[in-house]
Amino acid sequence: MKPATASDWLDRTRRHMAAGSTDMADQVTRIDTARYVDPVRLAAEESTLFRRYPVAVSFASKLAKPGDYVTHDLLDLPLLLTRDQGGRLNAFLNVCRHRGAKLVWERGGCGRRALVCPYHAWTYDMAGALRGIPHEDGFAGVDRATRGLVRLPVAEAFGLVFVVPSPGEAYDFDGFLGGIRDDLDSFGLGDHVLYDEREIGVAANWKVVVEGGLETYHVRHAHRTTIAPMFTDNVIVADRLDPHMRLFFTKQVAQDLTRSDGTRLSVRDYGNLLYFIFPNLLILVQPDHATAMIVLPDGTDACRIHGGALIPQPAETPKARAHWDRNVKIFWDALDEDFQMAQAIQRGFRSGANSHLTFGRFEQGCGWFHDSMDRALAAEPSA
Repeated sequence: MKPATASDWLDRTRRHMAAGSTDMADQVTRIDTARYVDPVRLAAEESTLFRRYPVAVSFASKLAKPGDYVTHDLLDLPLLLTRDQGGRLNAFLNVCRHRGAKLVWERGGCGRRALVCPYHAWTYDMAGALRGIPHEDGFAGVDRATRGLVRLPVAEAFGLVFVVPSPGEAYDFDGFLGGIRDDLDSFGLGDHVLYDEREIGVAANWKVVVEGGLETYHVRHAHRTTIAPMFTDNVIVADRLDPHMRLFFTKQVAQDLTRSDGTRLSVRDYGNLLYFIFPNLLILVQPDHATAMIVLPDGTDACRIHGGALIPQPAETPKARAHWDRNVKIFWDALDEDFQMAQAIQRGFRSGANSHLTFGRFEQGCGWFHDSMDRALAAEPSA
C-alpha cells in the first residue's frame, strides 16, 4: 500500500474512533430480491461476469515450476492451467482438438512434460502444441500447427492465477486491476504460498456470500462469540476503485490511534484490509498473511467457495503449522457463521416476505457491488 494511502486510512480511522463515526454513502441502496432467485438474471451474470472478466481460478504457488498443472471447471467450462518447460504460464480449454474429449482429468500435479488424451492419445506439450497423432497417416490434411489447445488469456497477480474464460491471446490485466495492484503488490503476496486450500458449498446465491464480506455492520451480532471482541462496532474506511473496492475493518486496538504521536504506525496493526476484485474475489490482508476467497455461482440458490491462506513461506515445522492452523481456524469459523446466515437469507428470499432489501449508508460496499454488476451487464467490458 502506498504510504499516502496508508496515512489517509489511519487519519480517517483516527477521526472515526474519536467521533464514534464511520464512512458512509450519501444514501441507502434498495435491491430487488428477485435478482437472487431469478434464473434469467443468473444466466446473464454467468455469461458476462464469468466469461468476459478475469476470474481467479487457482493459486500461483500450485503452478510455480515447469511441469506443474491444474484443472478447473468454471461453471461447466473445463480449464487447464500449465507451467511449460520454458517457464510460461498457460491457460487452455481442457478439451482435446480431435474429438472433444476432456484432456486432463486429475485436479492437478507436477513434473509433467506432455498431455495425452485418454481417448485416442493425441499428445500435446505443456505449451499446448499438438505433438503426436497415433496412426497419423489416417489424418491426411490435418495441420498440427492449427490443432493446438485453445488458449485463454491468463495472468498471475497477488499469489493467484486469473483467467479470462473466453478464447484469445491478450487482455489488459494491468488496466483492469488498476490501482488495486499497487496496494496488493506492496504486501508481497506474489511471493506467498498456499496453505490449507478448501472448497465449500453453500446453499445461497453467490451474491449473498460476497455481500457478507463487504460490510462490518453484522460483526457485533453475527460473530459475537468468535471475532467480534477483536473489532470495533461498525467502523469502516471504504474506497471505491470501480469496479473493485478496498475496505478497512478496524480492530479495538485502533482506539490507540487517538493517542498516537504518528510514529511507527502500520495499517495492518490496526485492522484487516479487505480487497474486493470484481466480480467475485475477496482478499483479506491480515497482520502476517492473507486469505483469498473465490465465490462462484452454482445455480440460483447455491454457490461454491474456493479459498486458502497465502503465507510468507512454507510451513515446514510443527510450530509454524500450529500457528497457521490457529489463524485458519479463526477465519473459517467466522466464515461458517456467515455461510449459515447466508443460507437463512436465501430461504428468506424464497419466502416472499420482502420484495426488496436495503443496504444502509455504512453498507456502501454492497451498493457499489450491485452498481458495478448492473453496469457490467448493461455494457461490454473493455479489454
